[in-house]
Amino acid sequence: MMDKNLGLAFDKLLIENSKRGRKDGAYSRLLGNDELGALISRIHATSISAGSFLENYLASIGPLLPKEEIPRIFNNTLPDGVFLVSKKTIKICITHYVNLSKAIEPDYLIVDSLNKKCLVIELKDGDNFDTKKAQGEVSSLVAYSNALSNKLPYPWTSEIKVCMFNQVDKLKIVNGFKSRITIEQAMSGDEFCQILNLDKSKVDEARKQACEKNFNFTISELLKIPEVLAKVNEIIQKECKLV
Repeated sequence: MMDKNLGLAFDKLLIENSKRGRKDGAYSRLLGNDELGALISRIHATSISAGSFLENYLASIGPLLPKEEIPRIFNNTLPDGVFLVSKKTIKICITHYVNLSKAIEPDYLIVDSLNKKCLVIELKDGDNFDTKKAQGEVSSLVAYSNALSNKLPYPWTSEIKVCMFNQVDKLKIVNGFKSRITIEQAMSGDEFCQILNLDKSKVDEARKQACEKNFNFTISELLKIPEVLAKVNEIIQKECKLV
């Protein structure tokens, strides 16, 4: 049984809950079939929303620091603990304070008052990026971390982390980010959850359930397309004759 927060976020992982794809889009032109193109478009749109599922779900279950508590980071009066600050709160409460009016906000801050440390985090679902994008994102993270560090009280420090949630090998995280970060700046999903005392297995289980539903839905929708069904039958008959 899923918890309520996960259940609401889970719906965004399902292709069947997405809007119908465009029949006149690039996939239709590429495949020469409007129905098939629309289905591929729908799958693509759902794959994009999977990233927002992860970001929103983690924010919904994490130990969020309330907006009114944000000033306590900077006057060193936070109680002992580890807190999560969402991107929305970062944008509203922190960016202006650290004098970065045109900043690109990180996905999260992890505020560790026990160790007097702020982690400036970029969260990724996948583990491979083009060089230009990776460099730009690292530059934004470093700029934000430096500005934050200038406002933190002694002995607080700030550092960047790139979290690839589904990768456990930090060397692969570094390579996936085109070596624009160090091993120390790489973070796995397991580490992210461990720091915040979250249960990563719940997220992983939701993904597995979504995969099964998406697989069945996709096959069912494919076979509703007459041209696809005819081609599948044709291939099956040929294969049977070869046996």
